[in-house]
Amino acid sequence: MMSSSVIDILQLEYQRFSAKEKEIADYVMRNRSSINNINIKELAAHTNTSTSTITRFCKKAGCDTFVEFKIRLNREVQKPRNDANFFMKTQHLYNDIVNATAEMLDTSRIEEVVKLIKVSRRIYIYGLGSSGLSALEFKYRLSRMNIVVDAITDAHMMMMSASLLGKHDLVIGISNSGLTTEVSHAMEEARKRGATTIGITNFDHTPLSEVSDICLFTPDIGRSGDVNFINSQLAIIYILDVVSLLLLEDEKLLQARQQTLNALYSEE
Repeated sequence: MMSSSVIDILQLEYQRFSAKEKEIADYVMRNRSSINNINIKELAAHTNTSTSTITRFCKKAGCDTFVEFKIRLNREVQKPRNDANFFMKTQHLYNDIVNATAEMLDTSRIEEVVKLIKVSRRIYIYGLGSSGLSALEFKYRLSRMNIVVDAITDAHMMMMSASLLGKHDLVIGISNSGLTTEVSHAMEEARKRGATTIGITNFDHTPLSEVSDICLFTPDIGRSGDVNFINSQLAIIYILDVVSLLLLEDEKLLQARQQTLNALYSEE
């Protein structure tokens, strides 16, 4: 179900926008605190577009008029903060992203993912770069629950593993942009072989979301308004935390995790 948040819709639908509509979306996200103070003609001038283009853009964002768009956006925008203190600024950024991730969570999809992890014969997690680090983190968590899993962070190995999968296997692909071709191509191959595919990404209507049987969406850190914010994996780790905690509701998985903890502690 589509989120009712205007900011969420702009993110999820971004790849469907025309070039001009993307310019409007970019301008709105950069200046969302002041959009309420301008009219449609002023926005058209700022974005080198027309009022009719802005009206179409607003409809794609789930609003009938620009006025409705401004009202809904204004409700979502928090009051400006004094970000001179970098410690407080970081705290606010983390809070914003965690809150946005919680709001975007589709609980039914999360529960379906948990069920698939439990029943799949084997699980592969694909990711490159920083997303590869998240893939490895999730592998370690699942391994400690005695789940057959591997994380692959090399493009060639992804395609090789995908070609050997079958209908009882599960692939989880992680990519913030959804445009990491190596991940989406490997997932497409796995899907052809009968494997179930799960995507974790910021954007809908991308190569990754198109090859995912289930897609879990996370907020784009760019919406924080701070281009220097470096933790691109925070929202993804939040998702992995939720899935991990739900898995540990299973007594067998919890027991297996406890056994690994006991084994590690006995070595100290």
